[in-house]
Amino acid sequence: MQILPSEVLDELTQTLANATMHIEGMSRQPLKRQRSNRSARSTTSSARRRQHEDGCVTCLRGTLHCYNVFILIVGCAALGIGIWLLVTDFGARKVTPIVGNQLYEVTTYLLIAGGGAVALLAFCGCCGTIREDKCVLSFYGTTLAIVLIVLGAACGLAFFFRSELATKIQGRMRDTLSINYGFEVRTNAENKRITDAWDAMQRQLQCCGVVGNVTSFDSWMYYTSKTKWSGVKKGQNQRVPESCCAPGDFKVCTGEQEFNGPPRFFQGHRDELRQTNPFLYTTGCYDALIDYLQTYSAVVGAVAAIVPLFLVFGIVISFCLCSRVSGYSHDDEVDL
Repeated sequence: MQILPSEVLDELTQTLANATMHIEGMSRQPLKRQRSNRSARSTTSSARRRQHEDGCVTCLRGTLHCYNVFILIVGCAALGIGIWLLVTDFGARKVTPIVGNQLYEVTTYLLIAGGGAVALLAFCGCCGTIREDKCVLSFYGTTLAIVLIVLGAACGLAFFFRSELATKIQGRMRDTLSINYGFEVRTNAENKRITDAWDAMQRQLQCCGVVGNVTSFDSWMYYTSKTKWSGVKKGQNQRVPESCCAPGDFKVCTGEQEFNGPPRFFQGHRDELRQTNPFLYTTGCYDALIDYLQTYSAVVGAVAAIVPLFLVFGIVISFCLCSRVSGYSHDDEVDL
């Protein structure tokens, strides 16, 4: 067998390697051409879509962007008002055990839920507007409609609560103060809840007792004559709880220190024993409570009524833009 010289073998090897590289290069060219064609078609599709857009779509997109920023601020404001009404010293949770009606508390929770949802949806709306995604825009508009219903319900409950406010509230106040206030608060959770609510109300509204003025047996004198609290009070000479006191001398206010006036002396005593106590709230809480609830239920109702007006605007814009961009969905598809 004849053996080829090494120079011939090297030449054949080099020729084979060159042929292999040439074949691989030819096989890659169709793939590069395919990718180039795909990119060109995508660019052409996007350009064609932009050319087809009319001024209406551009206007809707810009309007929805501005709307989302505005509605984010409105949603955060509604959320903040709801949280403040809930956590303030005499908030919605403290009102319920006194008035025996949960409408005010439920309305506050609905306002918080609606405000939070509006703020969250504003971000979703921005994403849908930028991407011009039909599904995102549809979801955005539908959810806004649901939030509109929730806030509408909150508005209705707030004004219904306001109209039914005075019904049986004074009787409920008398019952809770007589039976529950300050009695077995360590073992009875309901009594503890009512006691805390009364204390918060009297500090916030600067009142004491149920109704009436300094000469009434149903204002500050109610504690001594008609409550279980008088039998379990802390001090023997204490006539009223500390929540009935203005900042200052609590012993003079509660009657533990001698003072010629309330709460140690009142209307049946001589004139010199009826001096004004500067540290004691002597007006009953009923009238102040009614004014307080009417004011804040009106605030909740107004917020819950105004926000949906903006939501209607957003719902209309989002669905209009959704209908305008739906015709461009097939232009963005590129064949693989």
